[in-house]
Amino acid sequence: MNQSSLRNIPSVGSILESPGITELVAGPGREWMIRLVQREVAAERERLRNGDPGGGKDEIRARLVERILERRELLLGPAMRRVVNATGVVVHTNLGRSLYPAKALEWMLEAAAHNLDLELDLATGRRGHRGRGVERKIALLAGAEDALIVNNNAAALWLAVRVCAGGGRVILSRGEVVAIGGSFRLHEILRETGCELVEVGTTNRTTVDDYREALVSGAVVLKVHRSNFTVTGFSEEASLAELGEMCRETGHDLIYDAGSGLLHPLAPYGLPGQPTLAEDLAAGPTVLTCSGDKLLGGMQAGFLLGSAAATEAMRKHPMRRAFRVDKTALAACDAVLTHYLAGDEAESVPTLSLLARTGDELEELAAEARAALDPHLPDGWESGVEIAEASVGGGSFSDAVVPTRLLRWRGPKAELERCHALLRSQDPAVLARIGQDGLALDFRSLPRDDVPVAITAVGRVWEQLAARKRQARTEEGT
Repeated sequence: MNQSSLRNIPSVGSILESPGITELVAGPGREWMIRLVQREVAAERERLRNGDPGGGKDEIRARLVERILERRELLLGPAMRRVVNATGVVVHTNLGRSLYPAKALEWMLEAAAHNLDLELDLATGRRGHRGRGVERKIALLAGAEDALIVNNNAAALWLAVRVCAGGGRVILSRGEVVAIGGSFRLHEILRETGCELVEVGTTNRTTVDDYREALVSGAVVLKVHRSNFTVTGFSEEASLAELGEMCRETGHDLIYDAGSGLLHPLAPYGLPGQPTLAEDLAAGPTVLTCSGDKLLGGMQAGFLLGSAAATEAMRKHPMRRAFRVDKTALAACDAVLTHYLAGDEAESVPTLSLLARTGDELEELAAEARAALDPHLPDGWESGVEIAEASVGGGSFSDAVVPTRLLRWRGPKAELERCHALLRSQDPAVLARIGQDGLALDFRSLPRDDVPVAITAVGRVWEQLAARKRQARTEEGT
């Protein structure tokens, strides 16, 4: 720790009197600007204590003022930045999952800018139920008696278990005690329902008899779709249809967490084996839960589909209010489901249209980008359009891949890595693929309108790399 540098840190008061800062604290933003200065001064002190380079009073002051002004500019802009997804992961959880159709954006704007009959029955003038019109659409599409919309699938599952099990026993295969992402651990969600979780079977084998032996009065059977991992080799699981038949015979409720919420068959796109919601409901679960922003291709939401009695009980539960969605999310959901009702979802819902792209279309996009960028290719680099594999993402089809086309560059490793990092610093940021085989743009996940944006960003980064090389050669020469 450099004690002399610590003594050189200017006081908050003197920073507030610095040129460029003093005028900013004279207006209505004074209070938060003072807090910002306090935090940056404290952060500078912590950096110096950790051994970072110090400096004289003027140097530290200048550094602090520059950092405060930069921080202020960032705060006055959007907290989230637009990202161009060239990773090949179509439903990328870290990037917000599914893109919205144009109709969803239009209907969200209408809902946000104007009043609407969110909880009003215009025919009677009385209070209505939030989202009932949208819920009727998803129920009709999935073949459910009724539906309920909440803010995400974790909330949907919690509500289904709490209402159906009522604090009693929940029977689940040990191989389906899943963890999804950083905060969805199934046993922890179930613990918060106040129910008793009883795991049956083993990690790789669970039969119908395992469930049957654990049944007691009032028990609920839970089945969870293993959407983000697979079990291979010597394995066995009870199917949803088998569990549905057992629960009908014994009079127990069956809850199924379907995960992704598929309404449109994906087999024509080379992704077989994933049942639609209608097929899952035909197997007989009392309640089915799923997400709205994965394979359904919409907004973050959780759908509860099933019997009218169970759905009405969940609608009346006190926690339903804590899980409800706002009017703009309902408007987006409404628009997406309307595309399914109209039968144009394959063209209009971006997640489906990206998955439906043909190899020829991807080849054409990659070739166009290569033609635009090759004249500016850095020295020592090579480019090529290659066939590769992309993934669905979003915790869907854990072991499935879809064919894609890459525009891949090979060159000095340090330059490729630097280019990869610089692409993330662009505005919009560009996320590409990088590995032992080089740096690449993946066109499976790249919307057509984003292709020119990606081309421009790559060209700009190459200019930055070239400028650094020139500067390095100049410095070597001197």
